[in-house]
Formats: sequence, C-alpha cells, structure tokens
Amino acid sequence: MQSTNARDFCNLLIKANWGFSSTMSQGRAWDGRAQSLDKSRKLDRGESHFNDSVIALNSTYLEVVDAGNRLRGVNSFFGLMGAAPSAFGIAALIYVISNHSDRLPIFVFLLAMTALLLGSLIIIPIINILIRWDMFRKTHYPMRFNRRDRKVYAWSQDMGIVTMNWDDIQFYSSQATKSQDRRGMSREEIRGYVKDRNGHMLYHLVFFKYEGLKGMKGVLEIWELVRRYMEEPDGHIQAYQVDQRLLDLDGKRESFIHSLIQATQVLADSRAVQLIFAPMVMWAGTGRIIAKWTCRVPRWPEWVEEKCRVDPNDPYVRNRHNERPLTAKEILWPLFCYLLGWAEVLAILYFCFRGYF
Repeated sequence: MQSTNARDFCNLLIKANWGFSSTMSQGRAWDGRAQSLDKSRKLDRGESHFNDSVIALNSTYLEVVDAGNRLRGVNSFFGLMGAAPSAFGIAALIYVISNHSDRLPIFVFLLAMTALLLGSLIIIPIINILIRWDMFRKTHYPMRFNRRDRKVYAWSQDMGIVTMNWDDIQFYSSQATKSQDRRGMSREEIRGYVKDRNGHMLYHLVFFKYEGLKGMKGVLEIWELVRRYMEEPDGHIQAYQVDQRLLDLDGKRESFIHSLIQATQVLADSRAVQLIFAPMVMWAGTGRIIAKWTCRVPRWPEWVEEKCRVDPNDPYVRNRHNERPLTAKEILWPLFCYLLGWAEVLAILYFCFRGYF
C-alpha cells in the first residue's frame, strides 16, 4: 500500500472504510496472481450465473451487490464478542490503577499500565474496525452497469456515488499465490482500475467476489454475466433468462430469513457440511442480522435514477417484486441449521460452566 497520512489513518482505523474507499482504491496492491480480462472476448466454456450477486436487472441496467456482501456481519460478530470482555478488562485496570496504585508493587503497577496502554492503542482500534466494518453504515454498496450509456455507477464508503466509463475500466482476475494460500490469505476476485489521461490511478477496486466451494469459477460466472450484459446485443435477454434467484435487497433491508440463507450458503454449498458446522451458521447468521439492522438502506440519487430510467413496457424486468416466493424447503433448511447451531452452542456453554451455577 502507498504511504498513508492522517486522513488515511482515520479512514481505515477510525471509520473502518476498508471496502470501496478512496484510501483502498488508490493503495490496493497488485499482489498475487493476476490475469487480464478482455471485455469483448467470451470465456472458454464460460457460463453466466447470478451466484448471489444480482439485485435487479432490466434492459437498461444490471444492479449487483458489492464484493463484501456475502460475508457481511462476520467481522462485526467477532468484534461484538471481543468488545464486552475487553471493556470489562480495561475498566478493571483503570479502577485498580486509580484507587489502589499506592498499594501495588512497582512491577505490578508497570504491568497494569502496559496492559492498559496496549489495550487502548491496539485492542480498542481492532475492535472498532471489526464492529464498524459492517455495522452503522450502508446495508450494502450496490453497483449499476448501464448498458444504454455504458456507465458504471458505484456506491463507495466515503466518496458517495462514483461514475466510471465501462470502456475505461481495465479488468483482471486476482488470485492468491500458493504461499499466500498457506498463510490463510486465499483470494479469488475480479478487480478493475481506471486511470486518468496522465496515467494516474483514479480507482482500483474489487468488482466481483465469490465465497464458496466454486472459488474462482464462481467469480468468473458473475463476470461473464456482466460482460455479456454490457457487450452482447442480447445480453439483457441472456441475463433475464438465468434460472437463479435475485438478492432481496432492491430498495429494502434484507429480511431475517434471507440473512439466514446467505449465512448458510457462505459456509459451503454442501448441506452435509452446513449441518456439521451449524454453530458457524449460527454466528454468521447472528452477525449478519445484527449488522444489517444497524445499517441504512442505500438510496440512489435522482440524477442516477434519471440516467437509469426503465421503459414502463420493458419485458425484461426482474426485481424482488416479480421473483417467485421462497419455498418451504428454502425457508426451513437455513432456519433449522441456525437453530441447531444455537442449541449446540448453548449446550457446550452449559456443560463448560454448569459448575458455576
């Protein structure tokens, strides 16, 4: 990353704008394995799928969610879990130092002061980042790909609405190296960057990402969907015919059951794995629900809506209003995994601490 200043420090550590922000856009590095993508060329054996990324589509624009939506709430849940004990520990240290410093040995006093200093400078900022990562901001940060004026409109965390020319964006696939995989830095995503006339970087961001067993294949399926929509004459028809469900995010906050569906699918596409790791479904679902309900729904400004005005007689409109209802199977399975996860966690806590009650 490029050298940071006080504004970047505040942007990342205080406001926790680690998504599509000015600092991350300009400082994102070309690490890992990168391969350029040609917008005019169809991928070999390429398929196009929604893969839990599309919010709405029509003959004018295709709206997709930001790359971090599938893991929304996971970081915040860890932050909330660490906030209570950390606050208690720091409060206890402050109380002991303030009221009993004269009775403490010098070694214990210095140790307590060091712990308080580390807690204030390291633990509190980390917890703040984890909590603010997904909470108290927008429920999601959508992007609109307008095939009519060939523009891309994207919500950012600190720059408002960013407008880019589709033809100016240079896309490439980014994957972690084997060394990064061994260190737990696995990454499969498609990025894009825009430069000005002088060759200076304007934006460099993650456009598409897929968390699941498909890995890079899932990301490329989303890319192929958007590429066809923007480049091929019948791209809007091809997108309309995809037999996958849209996200329930069009102008509203995600519902409880849809949050559980996303939390179940992000763990694995296999139901056996989802059942075995039900506690993970529980904490992912709980974190997602809490995060979503502390955030505001993004509203596109009037000038964007005007640019993306849809013909009233457009036959290729798909949004949450005309999607088929959820089936009982789609509702009951994630709900079962979520409740089973809570039951397992509560049972473990009971057997671990039953001697204290």
